[in-house]
Amino acid sequence: MKTILKSAMLWRFLGGFALGGLGVLALHPATAQTAPHTQATVANVSR
Repeated sequence: MKTILKSAMLWRFLGGFALGGLGVLALHPATAQTAPHTQATVANVSR
């Protein structure tokens, strides 16, 4: 277990994962619509 925690590959993976998560949060617009809101859009999606 100590060997895994000291491995550079693990820390690089965790660092990349953290940077990717921060990038997704930083680049995601606050006004992004994730679900359709109008009846016309809902009607087209449900076909």
